[in-house]
Amino acid sequence: MTRSLYDILELSAAAGPDAIRASYERLSAKLDPDAPHNAGNPQVRMQYEAVKEAFLTLADPARRARYDAASTVRPTAYDSTDVSPGFWTLPKVALLVLALLAGGGWYAQHKNAEAKLAAERAIAEAKAKEAEAKARAEAEAAAAARVQAQRERELERQRASQEARTRNEFERSRREFDRERQQREYSERMSQERQSRNEQNEARRREYERQRADAANINDARRRAAREREELCRMERARYGHAISC
Repeated sequence: MTRSLYDILELSAAAGPDAIRASYERLSAKLDPDAPHNAGNPQVRMQYEAVKEAFLTLADPARRARYDAASTVRPTAYDSTDVSPGFWTLPKVALLVLALLAGGGWYAQHKNAEAKLAAERAIAEAKAKEAEAKARAEAEAAAAARVQAQRERELERQRASQEARTRNEFERSRREFDRERQQREYSERMSQERQSRNEQNEARRREYERQRADAANINDARRRAAREREELCRMERARYGHAISC
């Protein structure tokens, strides 16, 4: 007897979405093929895939509705069939049962293939969404890294600019200080030289004045000596009749 998707998830046909998810999580954890206690067991993997396909079908309301509708309209050997003793012989009934069984098997295989295809499509979509989310996260991380790198470059540029301004201000202050010091030294040197020249000029003037005074004194002494000699000669001529010293 073929098990229904509800039987695979160990649920009744009236189970709600929460019960379906809870049963799926419980069975998928129990039948996880990567778990140590299930390693190397192909039967467990098949059961795990069946549980996953059942969950993907029953968790989607539209797919569940289609599955439930398909499960309730299957014809039987006695639906709307007029059983006539003259027409329905035992071989015909056996052929009809075989035909119904074959059709039911084909229908079940078809539905299983559809469920498997839908599960694969859902898995592919989930992987695509996961890859898209991962790519988006990587793009956001790359953008954040670029913004951070740009911010760090801007901070480094501002720091270098500040250091350059500080260095230029220091150099300008040093040059101004050196210029003021040179000007001050030049002014002091010129003042000293000017004072030295003034002192030298004053010394020369005083020497010149002294020499002039000495020359005047010598001339005065000479004139005085000449007058005294003339007076002495005059006195000698007056007393002796002639000048003795002249």
